[in-house]
Amino acid sequence: MEDTFQRDTAIGDVEQKVRLAVGSAAAAAAIFAPLSYKWKGVLTAVAADAILTGIYGISPIKRLCA
Repeated sequence: MEDTFQRDTAIGDVEQKVRLAVGSAAAAAAIFAPLSYKWKGVLTAVAADAILTGIYGISPIKRLCA
């Protein structure tokens, strides 16, 4: 039996690198940019999602939509 969960939600190598870059940029902006706490929270959530997706190679958003 083939594991369709991994195949449907897995991301490619290029997308993985892009997500790591976006997550790193969002984390840096959340740390260093003079923003309100609301925007720092939003950037932290984006950074966490992008970095974890880049590390594990499985997109939770694609999982929800699949």
